[in-house]
Amino acid sequence: MKLTKLTTLIYFVCLTFYSQTTEQLQHLDNYFEKTLTEWQLPGMAIAIVNSDSIIFSKGYGYASIDKKTKVNGSTLFAVASNTKAFTASAIAKLVEEGKLNWNDKVVDYLPYFKMYNDYVTNHFTITDLLCHRSGLKTFSGDLLWYGTTHSAEYIIEAQQYLTPEYEFRTTFGYSNIAYLTAGKIIEKVSGKSWQKYIQQHFLDPLQMNRTLTSTTQLKNYKNIATPYYLENGINHELNWVNWDNIAPAGALISSVDDFSKWLQYNLTEGKENSFQIISENSFRKLTTPHINFEVGKNTENIHFKSYALGWNVQDYQGIKVISHGGGYDGMISKSFFIPEKNVGVVILTNSINWVPSALTNKILDVLVTNNTSGLDWSANYLGYKKHQDSLTTLKYQKNEVLRGKLQKNHLELQNYTGIYTDKIYGNVTVSIKNKSLYFKMDNTPIFHANLTHWNHHIFTFRFPKHLASLPEGKLWFDINKNGEISKLHIDVPNPDFDFTEFEFIKQ
Repeated sequence: MKLTKLTTLIYFVCLTFYSQTTEQLQHLDNYFEKTLTEWQLPGMAIAIVNSDSIIFSKGYGYASIDKKTKVNGSTLFAVASNTKAFTASAIAKLVEEGKLNWNDKVVDYLPYFKMYNDYVTNHFTITDLLCHRSGLKTFSGDLLWYGTTHSAEYIIEAQQYLTPEYEFRTTFGYSNIAYLTAGKIIEKVSGKSWQKYIQQHFLDPLQMNRTLTSTTQLKNYKNIATPYYLENGINHELNWVNWDNIAPAGALISSVDDFSKWLQYNLTEGKENSFQIISENSFRKLTTPHINFEVGKNTENIHFKSYALGWNVQDYQGIKVISHGGGYDGMISKSFFIPEKNVGVVILTNSINWVPSALTNKILDVLVTNNTSGLDWSANYLGYKKHQDSLTTLKYQKNEVLRGKLQKNHLELQNYTGIYTDKIYGNVTVSIKNKSLYFKMDNTPIFHANLTHWNHHIFTFRFPKHLASLPEGKLWFDINKNGEISKLHIDVPNPDFDFTEFEFIKQ
């Protein structure tokens, strides 16, 4: 559906959309325009649906700044972790077919599956995979798959060396590797690749013809959003990074018009026209809380937050909201639906930002609680982000002051060269290039950089510009009692990847 003007893209269906009015949608449209400007977003697309209609669909800003191509309802974005609900639904379908059970042990299907101790390995169930209660901290082990040449089997087995943060099944810890594992079980049981299974059982029946399962398919399509990262007031273009080795956790690419079909399907609890893809019982299993997590401060409208199976579940002023977010290189997304209000929303953006979360709250205020004069969520989130950015800048400035007080000497550069190995990740190679130290993470071809001396045995670096979303990092060497270099450590401060999980020992 191609919609260009507000008068053609707003549809009011009074019986199914309850009390929402054209005026409320006009208010939101104006707010979306304002948000795009104040966050300096290149572009975004938003769709609002009920179970049988797209109520609102519109693109804002640019899919490509250089080419001046505009975003519309058909523009393709990475939806990243919104993929997880598809994987969980695929498991539900296989359970209905009697091919597996929710409480089956993972190791019975994948003998190479290993966790940090034998008890957890042998008791880890399929349900455990889908609700993030492994005992590992959020995003633990993500550097095993991001941009690496590691196989899925290697990633799943290597997680045995990750250090748990919590007791098994006690605390939420978001795990992409768990969803990769679920995807491998789907392949084992069905005899089909995860991509083919999702295509045949979900994308094709729902006629999601502009939803892709891999970046390798992008070459066959037009109207594709370019990912960006805002730094110093400039939107820097990023590369699309292939996520095939973690596909069940985040590989899908879609548009708001196409993704709307998925939301409509969920609003009908698994039905598609005259047939049922999964049963209502399975749908309830997927959307029932399995692990709770803390509700933050200043959230008087929210009384609980939890993770079900492939979905977040919470209330908003007493109304159940089922949602998920997605974070990709230069793209952030959010989808949610509210069964009792018969409304679903998808927000796709082509930069790294907090806008989808802010707009989710604004949309809930307007469409659920009928409040158009409430909190300015965009300004609120932007203010908090600016405060966090100022703290980061202050920390950097303090580090620079500290730098002047520390030891500025270092060893001859040749002494730092060599191969350093971590038992989880593999090798890092340090060499001399153009009279400076240079390092590369051997299993992640996109991770390489020149090293600039900072202090003593500490060096700074910045990955290539197409990875601009990762800030300046530090690499430092340990010296043993004999004055020889024994280890290498890497740290890049960011919310997604923990480089400090690795300890590279010189070979």
